[in-house]
Amino acid sequence: MAEMQQFATAIQQSAMIQSTITTLSEKAFEACITKPGSSLSGKEAACVQAVTMKWLDTNQFMVGRLQKKMSAGQESSFN
Repeated sequence: MAEMQQFATAIQQSAMIQSTITTLSEKAFEACITKPGSSLSGKEAACVQAVTMKWLDTNQFMVGRLQKKMSAGQESSFN
């Protein structure tokens, strides 16, 4: 039974990762690609990288902030 639970969790995590990648790709494409072609220009590639890094940095910041709030909430419940 525990093996099935782990498998289900792994599938959920995989789906979340795929959804995140799809969303990030869509945002980068909308922001950076003005004339779709067979390859990206240097400017488009740099833009995609910037959009991706900005999203990742923001996401990391938000996760850290949420973890701090959760830790603070747990500490106050012990006092």
